[in-house]
Amino acid sequence: MRCETLMMCLLTFLLLSCSGGQQAQTVNKKKKVLAFQLPEVPVMLQQAEERLNYVVQHYWDNFDFKDTAYIHVPDVTEQALVNYIDLLTRVPMEMADTCLTRTIRRSMQETKMEEYMTGLFHRYLMDPNSPLRCEELYEPVARLMSNHPDLVKSSKAQHDLRLINLNRRGTLANDFVYTLYGGTQHRMHQLKADYTILFFYNPDCETCAEVLKQMKQSVSLNDWLAGKHVKLLAVYPEEEYKLWEAYRSQLPETWINSYDKEHKLLYDGLYDLKAMPSLYLLDRDKKVLLKDAFWGQIQEYLKNNSL
Repeated sequence: MRCETLMMCLLTFLLLSCSGGQQAQTVNKKKKVLAFQLPEVPVMLQQAEERLNYVVQHYWDNFDFKDTAYIHVPDVTEQALVNYIDLLTRVPMEMADTCLTRTIRRSMQETKMEEYMTGLFHRYLMDPNSPLRCEELYEPVARLMSNHPDLVKSSKAQHDLRLINLNRRGTLANDFVYTLYGGTQHRMHQLKADYTILFFYNPDCETCAEVLKQMKQSVSLNDWLAGKHVKLLAVYPEEEYKLWEAYRSQLPETWINSYDKEHKLLYDGLYDLKAMPSLYLLDRDKKVLLKDAFWGQIQEYLKNNSL
């Protein structure tokens, strides 16, 4: 996950300081100093929430979106964007939506800057391996870009919007049939438990093996499964049945170990499985609580909900 110490230091600076300062490193290029300057917070704003909201809304006020030299100093520009994402997670989603839309519109003053900024937002908010991944935050960016006059850019953004809306939090998770060793089949929606963990994996995936190890060693998970409040459905969605069969013994007996015999998960696009493992947490009614989450996020959620 992201470095909480670094981010909390940044947040403390924003909330306690009355004046903006320079952030990250500076770079000399043709005698011009390239730096990122935070907005100066008005003295009359004394409440922490007020100051945070002001900084988020005015974060890019001192940044020249027309100066493409900033593209070549990631220690300044990219670090500023990463810190901005962290701050966006601390304000209401409506405010974050408005601020992101305004930021992308300003970047459109210069084509190269637009491509750079949207590329960074996509990498940090949509990449499955990004510790800052948050599809809801990327949605306003994709929504704006989906109407871009460049058909390639608009098509890509429309694809991202489809993935964002696929099994999004708060919606009913797509149902599917899973097959057990021996051929018995069941529907995911028929599982009875307060919480259901979906674990899509591939035996050849090194990251899957690492996450599997963490989950097997989790005392909390073992207790939850023994108490019957949680069920864990592990699903192999690809075609190499013999690979799955040979790997069966690696999964605990308390897990439901299955595979997708008809390959509908992939062929019908029922879930976004471009990267594995992919973990989901569902409630009693099979509504999505956490989508494509890290194991630590799921474990923390369950610990905080009286299990």
